[in-house]
Amino acid sequence: MKCIKATLVTILISISACAQNTPEIPTPPQAPSSGNSHTEVTTSSSSRISSSTSVSDSKKQYKFKSKFHSSKKDGVINILTDALDNIKEKKNRRELLWEIVENGEVIFECTLSKNRLSIYLDKKATNFSFYKKIKSTGEDLQEFISSHKRHTFQSRRENSIGRAEARLERAKRELEASIKNLKEIKREKEEESDERY
Repeated sequence: MKCIKATLVTILISISACAQNTPEIPTPPQAPSSGNSHTEVTTSSSSRISSSTSVSDSKKQYKFKSKFHSSKKDGVINILTDALDNIKEKKNRRELLWEIVENGEVIFECTLSKNRLSIYLDKKATNFSFYKKIKSTGEDLQEFISSHKRHTFQSRRENSIGRAEARLERAKRELEASIKNLKEIKREKEEESDERY
């Protein structure tokens, strides 16, 4: 009986010792929460014409940076002057600058040198339609800069001019029809007033 008790005590002591020496399984750290921020980054490059473009589009800001062959500068200027026609263009040494400043803070800046272009937009400080316009301009710039043809934008611009002229002609016809309709209404009113008297 004493032998059985001694054996049980020995077994219990051994189990207790093993339990104390068994290492705990570490809990894996939780991945940091990404929150609601979203950043879209696109890059493109072309070795044939030594160009590269990088676009970053997050919830707070839009950034566009590009390096391109100097032969494309005139096309880049054409795209920018068309898109930014309501922003005063400034010349600073060898750079062209389009800038919007509100309350002492730069909310939009576009800088163009001989073969480099940089665009910054504070999305929180501007309206959505302006952001869409700048993003669309960035897409046009990226397409033009990465293309191998130097005159790609010129032909596209001619097409857009043709569409604008067609819209203008349509607007003229609509205006002429409205004027004609207005004259008829006036004539009918004059006839009605003559009949009364």
